[in-house]
Amino acid sequence: MGIVRNSEHSNGAPTIEGTGIRVKDIASAYEHSGYDPDEITQLYPDLTLGDVHRALAYYYDHIDDFRSASSEPASA
Repeated sequence: MGIVRNSEHSNGAPTIEGTGIRVKDIASAYEHSGYDPDEITQLYPDLTLGDVHRALAYYYDHIDDFRSASSEPASA
């Protein structure tokens, strides 16, 4: 599976192909909630460990896009 964007799902946000799970949700679980990749596969049973790592790699490769699209204020 790969990362896809489909305007009919998740408002075109990058998702894991075939799951509808958004990359930003996986990244948030990792960065903000402190889950490790194995734990994320337990949160999202449709994902493999490879899917989680692929999503995190995509997130970090495009981090400026994700951060500029965020409506949340940056923490100090």
